[in-house]
Amino acid sequence: MTYARREEIFSKDVITVSELQEIMGFGNRAQASQKINEIKRTVGDRLRMEGKIHIEDYLEYFNITDKQRYVKPIN
Repeated sequence: MTYARREEIFSKDVITVSELQEIMGFGNRAQASQKINEIKRTVGDRLRMEGKIHIEDYLEYFNITDKQRYVKPIN
């Protein structure tokens, strides 16, 4: 995965199953879907949409507090 692709994914509010599969390097969609469900059970489900998680839920689940790394700096 390139940095540009990672930036593209994290610039949105929502991460889909296929995007999580890309980010995590899972071999199939089922693994990504299981991880999304685990994230939803652990930190909550802001979106209440099947197959998608909010970026904030992802960051909270992985305890990522330095969000600057995931957003494009404004010059």
